Amino acid sequence: MNKLRIFSLICLSVGIFSFAFGFYKGNIEGGIVLFFPYISGTGIYAFLGFVFFLLAFFLFIYSFKTDIDFFKEENGEKSKKETSVKGGGIVLIGPIPIVFGSNWKIALLLMIVAIIIIFISFIFFNF
Repeated sequence: MNKLRIFSLICLSVGIFSFAFGFYKGNIEGGIVLFFPYISGTGIYAFLGFVFFLLAFFLFIYSFKTDIDFFKEENGEKSKKETSVKGGGIVLIGPIPIVFGSNWKIALLLMIVAIIIIFISFIFFNF
């Protein structure tokens, strides 16, 4: 098993423990609306749980990329011709932008575009 996956499982365990301790202390509340569970809380335990959950998610996703790179090097596969396609996108879920891009310049440009779109929508919908 990849070291990043083991570390992501440790982060996930710490996040679950933080949330459980926050529930015990009364700083965190949870429930279900329709079919969707939610957790809301204040304090350090809610913050730590959220941070460790995000860290575990990103480490787990990144571990697949390192496995693919390792597999290509192990089998001696090398790309003969490198092609590059540059692109990106913005997904707005309410006021929360999700920005993705093939390189950091495109992602940065799309972050600026997302902020402009959010400000324009706040101006039009608040009047």
